[in-house]
Amino acid sequence: MENTLIVASTQSRATGHATQAQQRTLSRWLIPVGGGLVAAVLIVIGTPHVAWYFRLALALIAFVYISGQSAMYLWSSHSDQG
Repeated sequence: MENTLIVASTQSRATGHATQAQQRTLSRWLIPVGGGLVAAVLIVIGTPHVAWYFRLALALIAFVYISGQSAMYLWSSHSDQG
């Protein structure tokens, strides 16, 4: 009986740690994606005189560049790396 309780308690702790790690991983992506979206929106708003397809291309490039830079910075500072 005691062994069953110990195993169940250990499994619930492991599940709790896994859930926290998953939430932390998800929240680490919010800043890069948010920054990329802000850059893309500012480009679209700030260039009303440019054709829509150029604005779309510039916004996409800005989103990928800004998000990629932030994501790589956060990934390189991840505690389980190097």
